Amino acid sequence: MREYVFVLEYDYGVHPVRDVFIDNPDVVATTLDISIAQDTGWRIERVTGPEHALDELESVYLDEHRSGSSSPSSNPACDSTLEYHETLDYQVIEREPTARTIYRHENDMRYCSSLGYLALKSLGDGLVFDATQRGPYYEWRVLVPTERNVDAFGQTLREELPAGVSLTIRRIGESERWLETTRPRSETELSFEQREAIETARRMGYYDHPREATMAEIAAELDLPKTTLRYRLHRAEAWATATALDDGEPDTISSITPDGPEGPGDLPAPPVRMDEEQ
Repeated sequence: MREYVFVLEYDYGVHPVRDVFIDNPDVVATTLDISIAQDTGWRIERVTGPEHALDELESVYLDEHRSGSSSPSSNPACDSTLEYHETLDYQVIEREPTARTIYRHENDMRYCSSLGYLALKSLGDGLVFDATQRGPYYEWRVLVPTERNVDAFGQTLREELPAGVSLTIRRIGESERWLETTRPRSETELSFEQREAIETARRMGYYDHPREATMAEIAAELDLPKTTLRYRLHRAEAWATATALDDGEPDTISSITPDGPEGPGDLPAPPVRMDEEQ
């Protein structure tokens, strides 16, 4: 089996769901399971972020006319105007203030810009999918039987993706870090509050040497008691340490920080002992 990893970057206005992620860069969605056939597809995904942003995302999913919209494909033979919103089954199966577990089922996968449909059309059956969304970035990982022609799939993506979506191939090679045994932990394994704490600390320079922000300054920025911030950072740092010590080197967009200039693949700084606070 080979792993094919690519990132799509969406311009604003291409798709209403992507627009919500662009408007709310603190929102992260990671798939727990994706199953796709030639004519149907379903997935379970975990989404974390501010409550107002998750409510907005849910309203877009539930708005049939908006969630069913599609941008024209670059392929004139592609009927990208197919309205598929009538075939979408969307359910929130777990709901928390800053997290949702979402089930989606589409019983018509023929619209042209469906990535799963394009993959099956180019590569055939027997594929395994994984996806992560944050900001304008939508990263897909596809596990493909070795004998399949992945170059043809890349060409199909370039031809069929709507205008306003750019494609970057991240990796083609032997599968690694796949699924729970060796796969990097996604950001959705943190609560939104813990992720917000460690990202804010990193942005403000708490992990720089010399340190540019104190615990008190970060707590004031987040409007939190210092003890609450300390607890959230401790939990987030434990997660970051466990991720860093996994086999392999994480390189997925779940590590993107909305304030960082580095773009996809930027990794959080190493954790700092809490008793080093200044």
